[in-house]
Amino acid sequence: MKKNNFPVFPLGLVALPGSIQSLQIFEPRYINMVKECMSNGHGFIIVLQSKLESISDYGMSKKGTYVEIIDFNNLPNGLLGITVRSENKVNISNICQLEDGLHVADAKPEIDPEVDDQAILAEYPEISNILTQLMKHPRISDLQIKVDFSSADSVAYNLAGLIPLSSFEKQNLLEAFDASQRMGILAKYIENISTT
Repeated sequence: MKKNNFPVFPLGLVALPGSIQSLQIFEPRYINMVKECMSNGHGFIIVLQSKLESISDYGMSKKGTYVEIIDFNNLPNGLLGITVRSENKVNISNICQLEDGLHVADAKPEIDPEVDDQAILAEYPEISNILTQLMKHPRISDLQIKVDFSSADSVAYNLAGLIPLSSFEKQNLLEAFDASQRMGILAKYIENISTT
């Protein structure tokens, strides 16, 4: 992330750091955004579209994820398909809208406070166990997911990307203060899933 004025792509999904997303692009402003990103070698920001105007500009959350395009192709339905890897959490500011409707914003990487990863992973062993089991599934093993099992954030983000969580729940994980808080929130979500 060497520049500012990053293109911003508001979506109904949350791209968690380390996760891979497949997107279908059809609006001209976003097709142009993809071309510009690829020709200039930079990514863009995915933010959750928010209905809460009081906490957002242009209906967007202020925390999002910087992503880089790792693959693209023309889909049978005529749309442009892209695959992006989510790199890191960012705070966005100074959002403005260009003539073609594309939003751009300044983005600042958000670095969580240092934590004792081993202590957190030991406190929530079931989270690593669930992720280990899921990674063995044939459909998931084909996804090129890279998990650092010594990092609480990597474990939390990757598991959250694979289990049925709402966009609001994923945004809560993205906005958590640190890995310890994130694992605690995720443990509650898993408990809710297993009891329903």
